Amino acid sequence: MTMVGDSALVVSGDRSRHPSLPGPADQSPLVAGRLREILVNGGDFDAIYRHILQVPGKRIRSAMVLACARLLPSAAAVPPSDAVDVGCAIEMIHEASLIHDDICDGSLLRRDAPSVAAAFGVRTAARAGFHLVGKALEVLAQVLADNPVAFARLDEASDVTYLDRISDLSFGQLVESLPPPVDDAAMRRHYELVARAKTGTLFRLACSYGGTAGGLDYGQLCDLMRYADHIALAFQIMDDVRDVEGGPALGKEAAGDLDRRVPTWPVIEWLATRPGSRGMWLSRMTSTADLQDDLVRSGANRAARAVAVRAVEAACRATDAFAPSPARDQLRELAVRVVPR
Repeated sequence: MTMVGDSALVVSGDRSRHPSLPGPADQSPLVAGRLREILVNGGDFDAIYRHILQVPGKRIRSAMVLACARLLPSAAAVPPSDAVDVGCAIEMIHEASLIHDDICDGSLLRRDAPSVAAAFGVRTAARAGFHLVGKALEVLAQVLADNPVAFARLDEASDVTYLDRISDLSFGQLVESLPPPVDDAAMRRHYELVARAKTGTLFRLACSYGGTAGGLDYGQLCDLMRYADHIALAFQIMDDVRDVEGGPALGKEAAGDLDRRVPTWPVIEWLATRPGSRGMWLSRMTSTADLQDDLVRSGANRAARAVAVRAVEAACRATDAFAPSPARDQLRELAVRVVPR
């Protein structure tokens, strides 16, 4: 039993005590409590997991899982507590990917706190990342074993992303490290490929396992894959916009991608419209501060934000296949929240 606030919520054991999935306002503490129950249990990585859980992210992926599992309440195929565990598994894989991303990028901050690598050392962080993925797979495997009928046809959904595509995460990291030619069309294709792999993979996993837990059919799962890819593009673009703008809300070092010459979407817009930008970008004599200043003054961030807005609108349209419901509203709210007004 996990205590959340002033109430006790059963997330394992007697499923009759957990008759329905929580509403949007109740999901975050439920997932947080279950994550702590899974991860902080006297093991070797307790200190690291407490560090991660102390500064949680927005839990967008677990919210997607639970919303997708509630799209057709009458068709829900797994007990609600198992849907919560699926959400926790996706969040654990996400946290592991952030640990390794910070190692690759040499980032010292994550969510305005020391990154795991900075706080505990690179080797320990790498081991913790692998351990975290292992715990996630254990949890997910248990859910699948407990619900064989609901998850019996995973290998038949060829256009739906399941764990057989988890390697796309590392593929996206690799492709990002191989910059394309400074050509507008090539850079946009490269960016979209990286966003779909690095960011979209976990969004698609959240929607596919959540939707499968909710009893959705193949066509409906494909609708959710489109939703996930659109919101992933918007999410990645806005992350890049914030990286350029900096500020206290960023939670990590600003302009890190500019410093590494990563061709983010604001950079692509800048190169496409700003005279002289190509020379500045290619010259190692150009400081990161000069790049940042010229990019902001060019209006490239505004152009990038407009692309993110259109992607959010496309994500919301992808949910039109589902009847109006609080769960559908939540999926749309998650999309809209990606681009702050």
